[in-house]
Order: sequence, then C-alpha cells, then structure tokens
Amino acid sequence: MGLSTGAIIVIVLVGCLAATALGASVFKHYKPADSETPFSPSYEQKVYMAQTPPNLYPFEFIKEHVPIRLSLQFGVNRTEPHMPDQGDLPPPAGPLSRALWNFPSLWFIVPQGTGIIAVILYRLNYQFNGLKTLATIVWIYTIVQLGLFLILYLLRIFIHPRHVLHQLRNKTIETSGLCCISIAFTSILEMAAFKYGHTAGLAIYILWWINTGMAVLACMGIPFVQLKMQQLNKRSMQADTLMPFLAALTSAAGGGVICRVAHISPRLQVPAIIVSYLEIGAGLTLVAVFNTITIYQYFGRTFQTTDMVYQDMIMCGPCGQASVALQALGEAVQAGSFAAYDRGQLLTAEAAGPFAFISHFTGLLVWGYGIFWWCFAIMSISYTLYTQPGGWKQSRFTLSVWSVVFPWGTFTNAAVEFGKLMKSPAFDVFSTALLLLLVIIWLIIQILTVKGIVTGRIFGLDHGWRKRYDDRRPAVLKEA
Repeated sequence: MGLSTGAIIVIVLVGCLAATALGASVFKHYKPADSETPFSPSYEQKVYMAQTPPNLYPFEFIKEHVPIRLSLQFGVNRTEPHMPDQGDLPPPAGPLSRALWNFPSLWFIVPQGTGIIAVILYRLNYQFNGLKTLATIVWIYTIVQLGLFLILYLLRIFIHPRHVLHQLRNKTIETSGLCCISIAFTSILEMAAFKYGHTAGLAIYILWWINTGMAVLACMGIPFVQLKMQQLNKRSMQADTLMPFLAALTSAAGGGVICRVAHISPRLQVPAIIVSYLEIGAGLTLVAVFNTITIYQYFGRTFQTTDMVYQDMIMCGPCGQASVALQALGEAVQAGSFAAYDRGQLLTAEAAGPFAFISHFTGLLVWGYGIFWWCFAIMSISYTLYTQPGGWKQSRFTLSVWSVVFPWGTFTNAAVEFGKLMKSPAFDVFSTALLLLLVIIWLIIQILTVKGIVTGRIFGLDHGWRKRYDDRRPAVLKEA
C-alpha cells in the first residue's frame, strides 16, 4: 500500500508540473502593462478629461490617451496596448473550419451538466425499474460528449493556436470554461465508483488524484490569469469567475464519494479526505468573497443581457457542491477511516464522531445559503427575459443557457443526500421534484443545442453548412 501511495503522489506531482509548463508556454508571449510610462496630455486633453467623467470617455480616446494605470484606477475599460490583439484575424472560409474556429471552451459545460444528471438519477431515493439503467446510459453519453469535445478543442488549438491564445488572454469565459473539463470528469468518476467501486476502486482512486491535480491547478492558476493577465476588474466580473472554485469543490465531493463507496483501504482514504477538506476550505471561502463582489456589482447595473443572466445560477452551484462534499466526507469519516488509521490526535476514532457531525451540520448551513442563490437566479432570469425589449417572445437560445443545468444539479444532489442522511420524506419529495424540473430543462436545452448544431447558427454559420464564407469577415456567434 505504501508503494501505491508513493506512486500516486509522483503521478500527481508530474501532472501538476506538466500542466504548469503548458500554462507557461501558452502565456509566454504575454507582456504586462508598463505602469511607469509617463502621461503628458495636451491642454485640450486636460480640459476634456476634467469636464468628462472617466467612464464616459470614448473608446478611441481611452485607447490612445489614457494609460492603463489610470484606466484601472477609474474603472475605465480599455484594450491593453502591449497585448497583440488577434481578434481581427480573418476566420476560415470553409464552414467546417469556421465552426471549429468558433468552438469555445464553453462547450465543456454540456458534459458537465449531463454528468450531474446521471449521478442524481443513480442516487435518487425513489427508484423504479430501469432508473439506474437510464443513469448508466446518461453516464456513457457524458463520456462520449467529453471525449468528443476534448478532441475538437485540441484540434482547434492545433489548427488555430493564435486565435485560441487571443481568446484565453482576453475572455474570462474562455479560461473559466476549461474548469468544466475537471468538473465533468469528476462526475464520471463518481458514477464509476457507484458501479465499479468494489472491483476497480484503486484505479478510480488514482484517476481522482490526477483529476484533483487539475482542479487545484485551475483553482490557483485561472483566477491569477483572470485578475492579472486579463485586466479584470469588478465592473466586468461575471459569475463564470466562480468556475475554478467550483472545480475544487467538485473534486472534494468526488473524493468523499469515492472514499465512501469504493473498496480502498483507510490508509488510502485518509489522505484523500484531508485534501478534500482543504479544497473545501479554499473553494468555499473564495466563493464567498467573489459572491460579495458580484452582489456589489448588481447595485451599479441597470440591465443585464440575456446571455449573462443565465450565469446567475452558477452562484448556486458552489453551495450545493460544497454541501454534497461535506456530507460525503462526514460519512466517510464516520464509516471508520479515522478509527482504522488512528494516528495523532485528529485522526482517531474519538475525533470521527465530532468530525462527521460538524461536516453534516456545516453542509446544511451551506445548502441554506444556496437556497437564496437558487431562488435569486430563478427570479433574475425570469425578470430579465420578461422585461427585455419584446418580452419572452424575443428570447433566443445561446450556449450560455447550459449554465443553468449543473448548478441546479448540485443543489438537487445535496437535497438527495440530505434525504438519505436524515431519512426525511420531505427532502426525498423535494429532491424528486427538483430532478423532474431539471430533466425537463435538460431535454429542452439538448433539443435546442442539436437544432443550433444542425443549422450552424450556434457556430456563427449564418448561411448554414453548405456555403463558403468568402467575405472572411470576423465571425460572430449568432443566437440559435
């Protein structure tokens, strides 16, 4: 067992080093802003700047005359002059190449949402004949989606490296979307633990450590990229910036599930449990901080676009996933992992009971915090769609609608686990109702996604898949 643990640690370290090297190679051409550049405006520019609020400066004036140091101080949006803007590169003329050009990392949110539904179907208290078979089918569908999207995204990097680099440097949603790979893979591992934990527990455990390395790297690295390299400030912050922390919380939930149901020794369980608690400490605290900034941002926002309003549901996701993680880890501790390990003062049988109680109680409190964000997101989405010009009838489908599925799923999954933990019919009924609504939403979004793929509009193909786009104008993703 000692050799296996050492091998696992070596694998995780090698994976983290490789991922770090890859990230360094992606951003090796990045040049930070020269904040020491002197700023000497002319008399006319001084008069204009004195009479005009900074947030009303025309874009070209900001780009030419206002240095980055002052633009960040006054909250003025501008383009980094030292960062080569590759957004004007002409997209390919062929429809297939253009579709690949417009294949963002946001597509990974699709298997992320599909995977959580498979987990809930398998764990639901009210089972009927064939429900677990249906969960297995959805699980396989998730694996196919994640594998296909990974191949397409790697092809996009290989064929259009400069365009992908531009997207990663300038769009927070592009970097945040990369976190969905780890999140979707965690759901796949959880289902594997439920089905094959007794026979392939060690293999699942090793894969979880590799995935945890990716989640921790995302939690530490992506916020740094967004806050430092993408010149992000509170005026442009969206809920998608929570995705790196959600990846860490999802990894913690996966660790708890694997330690609870997979056939692995306590000697292997305890390191995973400790690391999972550390992930909760990092992820949940940062989520609370970023949620505070998001709430503050709402006070200065007059109207939210329909593309962005669906992201409000993301703020519910970390609460549900942290609650699931705390419940699963508490049950794993209570099942005897600490008692069998029996070292020091913390990892003992005497500490297992209080440890589990605190985990379950904290999970309930965190889920209560998630109730607010779940209700807020529903009201926010409904209000925005109703008050937009043209009302509900003007609503159009975009890929960002998928932002609703996974957070709703984590909220539902926490309710399912509370029903089992408390043996509460109220939680069982409520979680079943949430799942029915979620499945309906998921089916509708699936149909609209397939429709957008068939027409090509979800890839920015205005004239479908048969016509070449010889104008070579920058492609714009259309609403499907």
